[in-house]
This record gives sequence, C-alpha cells and structure tokens, in this order.
Amino acid sequence: MKKTKLLIISLFALLLSMPIAASAFEVKTDTAVYVEKNETIDGNLYAAGQTITVDGKVNGDIICAGQSVNINGEVAGDIICAGQSVNINGKIGGSVRVAGNSVNINADIAENLMTVGATINVATESNIGWDMAFAAATTEMRGKIKGSLHGTGAQLIVAGEIGKNINVRLDSSQNKNGSNLIIKNNAKIGGDLTYADCKTCNEATIESGATIGGKTTRNEIKTAPKKEAKNLMMFGLGIGWIFSLFSSLVIGLVLVSLWKKQIIELTDEMFNKIKASIGWGFVIMFLIPILVVIIILTIIGIPLALILLGLWVTAIYMSKILVGIMIGRNLLEKIWVSKKDSIILAMIIGILVAQIIFAVPFIGWILALIAVWWGIGGAWIYYRKN
Repeated sequence: MKKTKLLIISLFALLLSMPIAASAFEVKTDTAVYVEKNETIDGNLYAAGQTITVDGKVNGDIICAGQSVNINGEVAGDIICAGQSVNINGKIGGSVRVAGNSVNINADIAENLMTVGATINVATESNIGWDMAFAAATTEMRGKIKGSLHGTGAQLIVAGEIGKNINVRLDSSQNKNGSNLIIKNNAKIGGDLTYADCKTCNEATIESGATIGGKTTRNEIKTAPKKEAKNLMMFGLGIGWIFSLFSSLVIGLVLVSLWKKQIIELTDEMFNKIKASIGWGFVIMFLIPILVVIIILTIIGIPLALILLGLWVTAIYMSKILVGIMIGRNLLEKIWVSKKDSIILAMIIGILVAQIIFAVPFIGWILALIAVWWGIGGAWIYYRKN
C-alpha cells in the first residue's frame, strides 16, 4: 500500500512539473467557453466544452478539449488541445500540440508544432520558429518553418518555406492518379528532401520553380522488419493514448457538470467500499454478456439485448473515468488541500494520473481491469442504495 501511495504521489509530482505547475490558473467549463478579446488570464487556462473560443490573452498555457477549438488571441506558453475541429490563429509564445479531425494553423508559433489529424492545413501566413511534426491523411504546408518538417501520412503538399530538411513517410498505394508528395512551384526547402513511399506509388511531383537546397532522396517502404513494426505499433498506441485521454476529459467534464453532487457521492461510495465495489463489478461485468446471449436466443428479445450490450460497453468505458475522478479528489484532499473542493481540477488531474498508470507496461492493463470492476461495482452499489 505504501509503495502504491508513493507511486501515485510521484506521478502527481510529475504532473505538477508540467503545465499545472503555474502559480495561477483558471478552469472554464461550459457548453460554450469564451475568453473575450479584452480579457486577460494570468496563468494557465484549462477549458472543456462543446465550443472553446479564446480571443483574449493567456499568460500561460492552454490545455483544452472540445468539439470546436478556436484560439485567436495571444498565448504566452504552450497549447495542448484536442477537438473535432481545431483552429489556431493567434500568436503563440511556446509550442502547439493539437489533435483533431480537422486542424487548421494560421498562427505565429515561437517553438514547435506537433499535430495529429485527418486533414492538416498550415496557412500561408503561419510562422513556425522551430520544427513541425505531423501525422495525417492529408497535410498542406503553405507557411514558413525555420527548422525541419517531419511526419507521416498519405499525402503531403508543400507550398511554403522550410528552413532545413523534409523527412517524411507517405504511403497511399490507392492514389493512382497523382503523387503522395507534391512540391509546388513556390516552395523553398533549405536542406534535403527525403521521403519514403510504397513501391507502386508515383514519385514525388516537384514543380518547376521549386527550390531544394540539398539532395532529394526517395526510399521504398518495404515490409516492416520487427523493429520498425514495433516502432509503428508504439506510435499508434501513443496516438490512441492521446485521443483516449482527451475523450475521457471531455466525458468527465460532462459528468461533473451535469451530475456534480451525484458524482461526489458516487466516488465517495467507491472509496469507502473498495472491496464490495470491485466484487460487484467483477460479477456484473461477466454476467451481462451471458444475459445478452440468453436474451438473443429468444429472438424477440434481440432489441433489448442490443440495448443491454450498449449499456454494458458504456459502463466499462465510464468506470475508468469515475475511478480517475475518485483518484483526483483524494489527491487534492491530501496534497493540495486549498483546491480540494474543485471537482473540475480533481477530474483533470485524476484522469491524467489514471491514464498514466493504465499505460504502465505489463501491469497497466491489470490495473485498468480492476478500475473497470471498481467503477461498475461502485455505480451499482450507489444506485441500488438510492
């Protein structure tokens, strides 16, 4: 037990050394979160909601999750955000790390840009002080990068200025009518252009007028050896972890916003009845699939079985979020007493700690499974009691 507490405290201290370490911060949660143009936030901004718009100034970092994220103002630190649509248009003093279905960058970024999405567009007016790294199906780079461009995806279009090198891996064997890599006539590359693509892919299209300061090298993507396959798997797991983290934060926000009182009571029940919660969770988790099969055999009960199965899957996902909130509340109460009543901050910190613990090799999946039992069982005990 002492070792477990020490691990949790160490992880918490690690989190505190990240953006949370600012002396001041502000948490905003609502359907629509808005920082007005003449508003200034001294410290970090933690935001979650359906729509997040920042037109004002933030003298720290922005950490956010929402369906639509729009950062138009000035940010002194870093941006770490995820959403369906992410639009960064302001002046950023640090780095930008964003994930979304559609990512649009039209900003002055002092340091690095790291982004994951289905489509990524870096506008002509954008300036990136250091390097850019991307992973996307389609990426259009029309701005200016002082450093290098690294990434992977299906197609890359370069119509801007790259100060150093381009090193990308592009694999879209279905693109029979064009190149996976297109260097437009107004592109300027200060260093080498190195790209890897499939054997059947068309070579890069380099339009007349494009400037490449170094050499151009094309490498063929062969069947991935064990080491490369492992690296690709780890990269995929990392991307999945990021999406899982931000989706959990969004769902956690909805839970604590709509049912704050019930979530506090439920997590108290989970903490006070640990053995009973885990025990009931174990039984319920394995009993439901059996009931679903039995109901399906009746034929007329198939709709009910599908509903029950959907609730079962939802409960499994939500249970880890509940455990995260419980962890966060107990950490704040013991380590950050002045903030112990902030359920939003508890949710953010708790889910971060839980996601890190669940990602620990070998034992992480066991802890995640126990968390599922704990959450499901705790919810069952709470609602049966009420």
